Parts: sequence; C-alpha cells; structure tokens
Amino acid sequence: MSRLLLRSLCVAACLSSAFGQRVADFTAALEKAKSSKADIMVFVHGSDWNRPGEAAAKIWNDPRFLSNMGAGVLLVDIDRKENPTESEKTAAKRNEAGDPKVRSVPAVALYDDEGRLVGSFSGTSEIEAAGGLLNATKKLLAVRRGRDEFWKSANGSSGVMKAGRLGQGLDCMNLGLGPKDAYKPVLEEMKKADPDDKSGYIGKYTFSSEKLVDLAIDKAEKKDFTAADQELTRWDANPRLSPRQKQELQAARFALYQRWPEKKSALKPLLEKMRDIDPKSELGQAAVNYLEMLKSRKT
Repeated sequence: MSRLLLRSLCVAACLSSAFGQRVADFTAALEKAKSSKADIMVFVHGSDWNRPGEAAAKIWNDPRFLSNMGAGVLLVDIDRKENPTESEKTAAKRNEAGDPKVRSVPAVALYDDEGRLVGSFSGTSEIEAAGGLLNATKKLLAVRRGRDEFWKSANGSSGVMKAGRLGQGLDCMNLGLGPKDAYKPVLEEMKKADPDDKSGYIGKYTFSSEKLVDLAIDKAEKKDFTAADQELTRWDANPRLSPRQKQELQAARFALYQRWPEKKSALKPLLEKMRDIDPKSELGQAAVNYLEMLKSRKT
C-alpha cells in the first residue's frame, strides 16, 4: 500500500471520528448511544406535505452540517409522511420513542444517551429565532452540557446543596420531569438529599396547579377559607417557582377568593399581580381581560 493511500485512509478515519454520524432510526441510535455515551439529535419534518421543512431538510442533509456536529452526536431523520409506504410505517415504529411531541414541524430535538428528551425547537419561527438549524442544535447540546455540569457537581455534594444542584440541572432543560416522568429519579434523589425541601426544588418539581385549584374549591365549599389561604401562602413563599407556576398559584387563589365573601375586594390586586408576572402569557392575558371586564362593570 502506497504511503499516499495510507495517509489518505488515516485522514479519513480521523475525520470520521471527529464528525457526527447519521443513523437509520432512533432505536438503532439509542443502542449506539448507550454504548458510546453519545447524544442523539433528531430532525422532524414531513417531506410530502410540509413546505417549510424542505429548506431545513436541505441544511440537515448537507455534508457540512454533519461535519459541524462534532464527535459524539448521532443524527436521526424522522419523516412524518402523510402517505407513508408499508416499509416507511415499519421504520416509523422504530422512531416512536424519539419522535417528540412538538407543536409544529420542522423541528429539532435532542435526547441524551439514556433516551431522555433534553430539549427541542418547534417550527420554523423557533428555529430561526435560535439562529438557524445548526445554531439550534448547538444550543441544545449546550443545554445538555450545562445540565450535566450541575449534576456532576451534585455528585460531590450532599443535603441542600446536592438538591439544589440537581434542581438547577433540571432547570437548564425547562421540561419539568420530562415526557413520561423520565427525570423522576432525579426528583427522588432530591428528596433523599433534602427531605425538608430547604432548597425549594422539590416543591417546584411536584407543583400541580390542578391540585391547588381543587384544594381551593374544596376548602371553599366547606367554608374552610383560612386553611386554603394558608396552604397557598406556603406555596407562594417558595422562591424556586417558575413565572408560570406563580401565575397558576394566583389563579388558584383567585378561585378561592371568588368564593370567599370577605376577599372580594382583593380580587383586583390579585389579578394585577397575575398580570404583572408575565403579561404576555395566557394567564397574563386572561388577567388583563378580566381586569378590563371589572373596569367596564364599574363604569
């Protein structure tokens, strides 16, 4: 074998190990990821109906895209066709575990080497806001690295600090406990480390707006207003709650105060608080609309 050919083969081997790798389906990618501790990047589109996905697919399939992924990233293409062939239907079953529930396509999602969702960008607008498809994938990879840095730090900690580091790792992803409670084991670790929830993260990741609303209504029907208000106040003292959770908490209190004659005068300030947390959210807009209605009634 000539030296030139040998050198070419060596260069090709080095390049292939430095780049990402395309894999036929998510099932195969997950098997490979578990053994090699690789990330799995999934691109979702619909080649026979989704026009916006055509441009993104060209970028995804460009060899230069793969070369920008770096080692340790497996790429999986999920084509949600309206009229799939029988073989494509069979292939789709092997992608089910990695087909994220996104609002629109094209979309890109990242899974870790355990098959847990790390994050996603859904639709052309989100991908473009992230700086394009390549930048979107890099941002997702940065989220996973940031998450793992917190969790690595947690391994060397205990008590409140350990729970805090675990919670900060979950915060990086902003997925709650993830689809099918994939990150519930992390919550269990926090409970063991910090049973009194001094970090506040256990409360954040067990928060349920439905349960709080049910509590408010149930206690109000029993005229046990004070007990419900005290429970809601306890939740309100948790500094770890997200803006959405804080709004949902105010919504539960609103349900209570509507049924509590002595608190009718507190409804307007409560709605203003809900609005001010995030005026652009659904609950923020609902508060704005309700305030307008109260104003018109008064007029």
